[in-house]
Amino acid sequence: MKNKIILLFLIVACFIPSVVAYASYNNTQNAPVDDKTAVSISIDDINGKNFRYTREAEGDTADTLIDFFITAKKNATALASLPETLQTEDYYKVTISSNVRDETYHYYFSSDPTTNYFRDPNGQAYKMAEADAEVFIKTEYAESLYEMSAMPNLTLSGTYSVTPDTAVWQYKNYTGEYVDSDVTGLVADTAERYELEGGLDLKFDMEPDYCRVYVTGADGSVIFDDMYGNMGDFRFDGLGQVTVDVVAKWYEDSSRTFCGELDYSFLSYVTAPAEFYLGMNTVDAGRFVTITATNVSIPENITYTSTMASTYKPTFYMEGDYAVALLPIDAETAAGLYTVTLSYGAVTKELTLAIENDGIKSSYYSIPAATVASTRNDTTLEAFEKAVGEIGAKASSTRMFSGSFAEPVNGWFQLLRGFGRDIYVNDATSPTYRNNGIDYNAGDGTDIIASNAGEVVYAGWLDYTGNIVVIEHGYGLKTWYYNLGSVSASVGDKVERGTVIGKAGSTGFTGISGVHFAMSVGDRFVSPYDTFDWTDSTGKVVIAKIDE
Repeated sequence: MKNKIILLFLIVACFIPSVVAYASYNNTQNAPVDDKTAVSISIDDINGKNFRYTREAEGDTADTLIDFFITAKKNATALASLPETLQTEDYYKVTISSNVRDETYHYYFSSDPTTNYFRDPNGQAYKMAEADAEVFIKTEYAESLYEMSAMPNLTLSGTYSVTPDTAVWQYKNYTGEYVDSDVTGLVADTAERYELEGGLDLKFDMEPDYCRVYVTGADGSVIFDDMYGNMGDFRFDGLGQVTVDVVAKWYEDSSRTFCGELDYSFLSYVTAPAEFYLGMNTVDAGRFVTITATNVSIPENITYTSTMASTYKPTFYMEGDYAVALLPIDAETAAGLYTVTLSYGAVTKELTLAIENDGIKSSYYSIPAATVASTRNDTTLEAFEKAVGEIGAKASSTRMFSGSFAEPVNGWFQLLRGFGRDIYVNDATSPTYRNNGIDYNAGDGTDIIASNAGEVVYAGWLDYTGNIVVIEHGYGLKTWYYNLGSVSASVGDKVERGTVIGKAGSTGFTGISGVHFAMSVGDRFVSPYDTFDWTDSTGKVVIAKIDE
């Protein structure tokens, strides 16, 4: 018995250190982070700038900040919740850490010391004591609270944001005193180089009181030495590489909350200015025109606006040394003269486009009621519109089409209903739909051909269209072939003008045998008439400077 007691005692003794260690570990893990246990602090302001400090000695930055925030919590007043206006506002993230855990607070600071709040790690809301808030919003950590603490931005040619080489910037805090803005990381000590199109086109987002520009050539010769406002239309293209120095100043003024000086120095190579051309200067509503740009290297930097009501923004693609875009004209566009404004780099050009519109014509169409009910309803039309959006979004950056486009029927056909007409189905008293293409009557099984070279991007079935093939010809220009009796093309097939892609038929929403032929730029359906070789207009898609 005595031996058993001794053995039990020894077993218990073995476990005591583990139990003590576990208890100690558990207490440490659950111990609050306070002024005694905290070893570091991290502050993320509302602009994402981070300040991180580790406690190494009494009175150092970390020690001072840790003491401040722990004291601020003790002095704060608990609330039921934050003010409603702060629920979606940006906040400072303050994390105080011990060796084993972090505690993160969300601080809603403002430049008014009477309206500062925070949430503790448990989500409890507090209002800061005014005295504590006042201390913080005077520090450099509060810079992001003041809008004018951010330095002005200089851009070149509407494209590049330039980094100053030296900067002194001050802003007023809530006391009205000027405070130095922290420009660390916002200046560059190496010469930057920019390739510009058409000129420097220097622009500040906040105009300086004084700005002088010095431009020197590679040989040291002075090309320009004058005030920023006197640059006007001075051209630098053809001068090769130049060195540009800019000195900009914003003076101290009682009506302002900022002042400072920014100095820039950079190298620039200025190329010839961009030029823009229309493929046609006069076009019927519902059709499309091409836009060509020269002296462009980054087509996505071309900007477009127009006095037309359409919200369509053309996409530019590079073809050799040219940038090319297709611009669809809405069929509802009223006749008149419209301005198309294009910008690239330092160049902005306005082109005049004349739109002609003879009005909307009508056609009447008899289709069996059962066909209408099964192929043209909310479900089939929704599926069709979804497909148009998805297919229209696909575009090739390579032009595959050339010359005129062929009509899609290889054999006898009869043209029944043209593009842009209001179609009245059966006994409808108002238009059932606006025709987005051309309806051809052709014998069952007649070959249907690709209108021009391209790539098949859709081949299959939709309840509204029946058997359908869609061909991308490049730059977003597509042709669509509905109601086919059968399909002989597959997605990914490369086709030429005249390639057989299917047979005429009567599938989908139709009352005859034939094919419905449509053309689109992206997902905007356009009239194909100008692309046919028999038309009075152009007989082909004209891309200025390339096809002329």
